[in-house]
Amino acid sequence: MDKLTVVMKNCYGIKSLSTTFDFNKKNGYVLYASNGTMKTSFTKTFKQIKAGKSPVEEIFERKSLCEVKKSSGDDILPEEVFVIESYNENYNSEHVSNLLVNKDIQRKYLNVVSEINEKNESFITMLKQYFEPKFNIEDEIIGAFNGNDTDVLKLFKYIKDTYLDETEEVEIDFEKVNYSILFNEKTEKFLKDANNVELLKQYDADYNELMEKTTFYKKGKFSHYNANKINDSLKVNGFFSAEHHLLLRNGETIKSYEELIDIIQKEKTEILKDPKLVKKFEQIDKKLDANEHLRRFRHVIENDQSLISYLVDYDQFKMRAWITILKLNLEQFEILVCEYEKAAIQIKEISQIAAKENENWRKVVDIFTNRFYVPFRVHIKNQEEVVLRNSLPALVFEYHEGGETKVIEKGKLNTLLSGGERRALYLMNIIFEIEALKLAGKNVLVIADDIAESFDYKNKYAIIEYLKENVEHGLFNFLILTHNFDFYRTVSSRILDRNHSLMVMKKTDGIELIKGKYLKNIFNTWKDQLHKNDTILIASIPFIRNIVEYVDSEESDNYLFLTKLLHLVEFGDSKKTKEITIKELEDVINEVWAKEKVISKHRETKSVYNLVMDVCEEIYEKTETIDIILEDKVAISMGIRLLAEDLMMQRIKNEHGNTDEIEKIESNQTGNLLSLYKSLGTSDLGELALLEQVSLMTPENIHLNSFMYEPLIDISMNSLKTLYGSLKLIEIRELVIT
Repeated sequence: MDKLTVVMKNCYGIKSLSTTFDFNKKNGYVLYASNGTMKTSFTKTFKQIKAGKSPVEEIFERKSLCEVKKSSGDDILPEEVFVIESYNENYNSEHVSNLLVNKDIQRKYLNVVSEINEKNESFITMLKQYFEPKFNIEDEIIGAFNGNDTDVLKLFKYIKDTYLDETEEVEIDFEKVNYSILFNEKTEKFLKDANNVELLKQYDADYNELMEKTTFYKKGKFSHYNANKINDSLKVNGFFSAEHHLLLRNGETIKSYEELIDIIQKEKTEILKDPKLVKKFEQIDKKLDANEHLRRFRHVIENDQSLISYLVDYDQFKMRAWITILKLNLEQFEILVCEYEKAAIQIKEISQIAAKENENWRKVVDIFTNRFYVPFRVHIKNQEEVVLRNSLPALVFEYHEGGETKVIEKGKLNTLLSGGERRALYLMNIIFEIEALKLAGKNVLVIADDIAESFDYKNKYAIIEYLKENVEHGLFNFLILTHNFDFYRTVSSRILDRNHSLMVMKKTDGIELIKGKYLKNIFNTWKDQLHKNDTILIASIPFIRNIVEYVDSEESDNYLFLTKLLHLVEFGDSKKTKEITIKELEDVINEVWAKEKVISKHRETKSVYNLVMDVCEEIYEKTETIDIILEDKVAISMGIRLLAEDLMMQRIKNEHGNTDEIEKIESNQTGNLLSLYKSLGTSDLGELALLEQVSLMTPENIHLNSFMYEPLIDISMNSLKTLYGSLKLIEIRELVIT
């Protein structure tokens, strides 16, 4: 993406934004946005684009417009966007498994699996003749063997090794009797009913007793099924045509096929016509008229009542039925199992290679553990499944202490980590995603929203270094958003430059991105502007006092002099705040900071206090509020404090009739004045709330140094102007009354 043009209207909190990001010279921009200006809305908008959705305006439900176009004129695509939120505890990288995938290994694995699966499908297709259409054969056989393995090929091997030779077949011709008639939900429910089981047991006992009395049959040795099978075999093979005879155990000789049929049928009829057995069967038969499934089942056992003996143990019956079906196709079954065994050896060899295939993964983990502070090492529990089957990685975290190792699952980890460590864990997932995208060679726009906390010094510079590497890599385009001014300046100086460092200015009709300010030492800039810009002159006073504090002491004359410009001093023998002139301020500035700067020309005797108020009025009267002008905020904060202290002194003096309590204050003047004011028991709660706001907002703003001016940049200029305006209104009202 050489350029990216962004137009947003009514996208969440963004009323309007129109800008172009030029990535020709640098692959990224850093945007400073104080809280409440645009970061969250900007990020949410790009999250919607990523999700293939449109952003909205949620409060007033105004019509939204969002266009993000590349230099080609095409809209940016969802897959070309990656949004890094400030923190998302539930975030998991979408593409982390790509770091583990070796395409060659995966291809070999998939080829082996595909070939054996095709052979299995062919075998299953062959078995369909024994079942009704759409019957799930694989689920059925897995259920028949109590789910010993949900992989049907492994189950086939298990059956061959464990059951095939040891399990007796059932005497059912499945080429004539459909499996689905015998085994279905309705028949299973019927055959597992305790009352029905007892009835079947009684029938089976009577039936076996009658079989023992026959000439031809023998319980457990030679049944109707065996007799019919032998009869068919003898006929097909011409046994009687060759003038062979059969000798039965009672000495009777059978000389023809017809004689054999006759004796088989005669003895079968004698058994089935036994009154006791007929009564039992009628009891069973009545219960089998409940529904269509049972009626079809009844038809089968009416034709062969010997089947009833199997029904006493339904689960065993089902297992033996499967052994029978597999033996009907024994040659094909054994070939399939043999092929599976060969494939299993190949899969094992490939899996062993896959378990070691973690070069890219290890590289990413090393990036994380070598740069970010966390108390654990991360590992993948299911690497083989990830490499070969594209499973989602299951991460585990290893703690080491004094030779002892403890492995923690990810689900429990969050309860053990500190806030900073949880953020680091989140960043690990972000690194996984970026490295996976890098591996895929995808040119992606990365929106990074406040990914560094202000005081997370352990990880902040690691984040900056990682961002630097990826901006310079050239594959990604970055828009780095932050409300952390120190982070903003560091990213600008280490990764980007002034032209790619922007600040967000919130206007009444929308958002404008302007060239970054305060990227270098702001005080050098102010030093050059002291004699030209009164706002900078006033804003420099706190810093000049800091210089005096560092090189001299808080008891020095210059320090006390400058303090009178930050706090209202109305008592004592020395000069009061409102009496200090610009020439006197010039002398101190020339002495301690900016030599030979002429700032008092033609106004030597004008008081600094009045200059402060003049500057504040100019700032207050500006129609367009610019939130990021630091000198405006410092100057108006000074004016706010001076007005507030003046107001509190007047209230205390009026109440006590003197200034004795005020004159006792030696430090923390604003806070102590507020305490005295509160002790008056004022009934003006609005005025009290205003003064409390002053006390809360101004101290950090005025005690300014090169490191800690970030809070002032972050504070809303509108809030400061509101405070100033309220105090001026009280001042005007007091003047009118007097």
